[in-house]
Amino acid sequence: MKDLKHLNSVYMNYLTPLLKWRVMDLESLRSECDANPNYSHFARVIRKMEKANVLEGYKHRFNGKKYIFFSPFGESQVAKEKNATAISKDSLIHDIKVSEIARNFIKYGWIDQITLEHELQNKRDFRAVYKVIPDALLETQRDGKKVQIAFELELTQKHKQRIKEKAKQYIINSRYDYIIYFFSKEPVMKTYIEVISEVVGEKNIGKFLFVTDKAMTAKVTDLEKLEGICHGQKVLISKFLMGENGVKEHNSDKKSCSPIR
Repeated sequence: MKDLKHLNSVYMNYLTPLLKWRVMDLESLRSECDANPNYSHFARVIRKMEKANVLEGYKHRFNGKKYIFFSPFGESQVAKEKNATAISKDSLIHDIKVSEIARNFIKYGWIDQITLEHELQNKRDFRAVYKVIPDALLETQRDGKKVQIAFELELTQKHKQRIKEKAKQYIINSRYDYIIYFFSKEPVMKTYIEVISEVVGEKNIGKFLFVTDKAMTAKVTDLEKLEGICHGQKVLISKFLMGENGVKEHNSDKKSCSPIR
């Protein structure tokens, strides 16, 4: 297939959010574009880019929304990254949820900056320095210092040895201050809590937040009302990230879950 030479500023305006968020439903993509484009024109351009094999679409069987993402060809033409990371059909539902949750972290003002896995893969020396790459890297501020949080979404349970090794890397690498795990099934979450607690011990388990949303794959996750488990205690995600009284220092010696901010 020939290289694209006709992507003008209008096309790039519609495509640019996908470089950051990777996969989005049509209305979310349109809302991220500059100047809030007319829907009929926006949809017509998207369909044209699907026909040109720049984009691919997926109709969600539960929520009825259409999701858009780059085809391998489209990514090679628009992103032009060294390590192409086009979405796999096998990971599509996972990537849809990571993108959705990450965008809502920003929307609610709980996080200052988010970098998704596909961007981390293309950062020079990231794997060498950080050792483990999460589904997303969340960044915020505490006492004027940068706080980095690994975000992991687990729709299926990984092998226990793999869970252990990843948890060890998160604790060994001091660049990760906290780790948030999201699950769609409570039994899977309980297994992760048990395995990770055994590996990291009482001193470090307070750095982890474990969250289950049973309806995750069927509808938008209501982050504002969702609670997680940290050090055996239930805590709202918003309080874990923001706290009630501004910035609070984390104290891993206490058997409690201290808010990040």
